Amino acid sequence: DGTTIPSNARNAFPPTLLNEMKQNIIAQKSNRQMYESVTGQGNIRYVVNKDMAYGHSLYQIMFLKKPEEDLYIRNLFVNMMLYVGTALVVSWFASLLIVRYLTRPLTQMEQHVKQIANRNWKEPLDIERNDEIGKLATSINTMRQQLIHQDETQQSMLQNISHELKTPVMVIRSYAQAIQDGVYPKGDLAGSIKVIDEEGERLEKLTKQLLYLTRLDYLSTKNPAQEEIYLDKLIDKIIQRLNLQRPEISWQIELLPAAIKGDVETLRVMIENVLDNHLRYAKTTMVIRLTKDIGSVNLYFWNDGVEIEPHTLEQIFSPFNKGREGKTGLGLAIVQRILKINRGTIELNNENNGVSTRIKLPS
Repeated sequence: DGTTIPSNARNAFPPTLLNEMKQNIIAQKSNRQMYESVTGQGNIRYVVNKDMAYGHSLYQIMFLKKPEEDLYIRNLFVNMMLYVGTALVVSWFASLLIVRYLTRPLTQMEQHVKQIANRNWKEPLDIERNDEIGKLATSINTMRQQLIHQDETQQSMLQNISHELKTPVMVIRSYAQAIQDGVYPKGDLAGSIKVIDEEGERLEKLTKQLLYLTRLDYLSTKNPAQEEIYLDKLIDKIIQRLNLQRPEISWQIELLPAAIKGDVETLRVMIENVLDNHLRYAKTTMVIRLTKDIGSVNLYFWNDGVEIEPHTLEQIFSPFNKGREGKTGLGLAIVQRILKINRGTIELNNENNGVSTRIKLPS
C-alpha cells in the first residue's frame, strides 16, 4: 500500500538505488531473487522476496553492504584458520604419539631380527600386544624357537656323523698299519683284509645314506615328480629280491592292486628300508598287506622278532637312533623324510609279540 518499513529506510539509500530496486521488483518473476548493485557507497547485495499481506503485495528487501560482507568472510576465514591450525597442532602431537607407539616395537623387532641373523637367538622377543604387531612378534619368536631347534638338531647330527664315520675310518687305518708292520689282527692276511673291506663297505653305505638324506631335504623344497606307480607290483619286485637274503623266513603276502602318484625311486627306497628292517629282526614270519581306503593306500608290515624297547620306540625315526642290530640308524629317518614329501604317515608299534609298521599314502 506504499508503506515502507522502516519509514526512514528511504534515507539509507540513494534515489538511484531505490529506483533500481523498484524496476527489479516489477520485472521479477520468481518469488525470491538476489541482485547486486554498484553505488557510490560501494557494492550492495540485496535479495527481494515477494509475498502477500492483508490482501496487498509485500516486498521484503534484505541487503548487505560489501564491507560488511568482507568483514564477515574475513572473520569466518580467521576463525576457520584458527580451528584448522589447532586441529593441525593436535593431530601433529597425536601423530607423534601414534608413530612412537608403532615404531618402538618395530625398532625392537628390527634389532632382534638382526641378532637372529647373527645367530644370537637365545634371548626371546618381549612384546605383548594383541594387534598385528603383536602377531608379528609372536611369529618372530616362533621362528627363533624353530631355529634353535634346527641348530640343536644340526649339532647333534654332526656329532653323530663324526662318531659314525670315525669308527670305520679308525678300524681301516689300524688294520692297514698293522698289515704294513707285518701283523695280521685276524690271524692271516685274507681275514684282516676282509675286515677292512667290510668297514669300507659300511663307510660307503653310511656316506650314501647321508647324501640321500641331503637329497631328500632338497626334494622337500621342490615339487616332487608325479607319475603313476602301482605299489603292488613295486612291492612284489622288492620282495622277490630281498627274500633270498633269508630263505628260512615264511612270507604272508596280501597285495591288492593299488596305484598312487609319486616318484618311483624314492618310494622304492622307502619300501626297501622298511622291509630290510623287518627282515633283519624277523625270526620265522613276515606279514605284508596292501589295502585301499577312500582316498588312501595302506601298507602293513609285521615280523615276529623281539619287541622294540620303549625308550628306543619313542625316538625310532631320529637319525642315528639304532636298535639292537641296527646298522647306521638312518634307514627309518630316510623313510620318514620320503613319506613327508609324499604327504604320507607312518606308525611303528610293538604288536602281537612282534613289531608292526603302518604306512598311509594318499591315493
